[in-house]
Amino acid sequence: MNVPSSSEARGLHRLAGWIGAAALMALLAPDLALAQCAMCRDAVASSSSETREAMNYAIIGLALTPYGIAALAAWALSPGLREAVRTRLGRLTKRAGRGEG
Repeated sequence: MNVPSSSEARGLHRLAGWIGAAALMALLAPDLALAQCAMCRDAVASSSSETREAMNYAIIGLALTPYGIAALAAWALSPGLREAVRTRLGRLTKRAGRGEG
């Protein structure tokens, strides 16, 4: 079984952080997601505002699904990643319990 080195683990954590930040930004600001195919853009242009908002959420959901599947696969297949996440969460909860932040 391959256990990632310290530098590899930091790289994975950094990548996971960037993916999480991008996902959070996409969920908090769906109106800024303007990447649509020509058919979607035409359908949205001729729709009501409720339909436009629903289509934006659907497009974002479809775009984020592969990343969610990859994250679940990484979690299931990498005991090193699970241990690193648990360790970091343990440190954060200890800090929160002491009132540090």
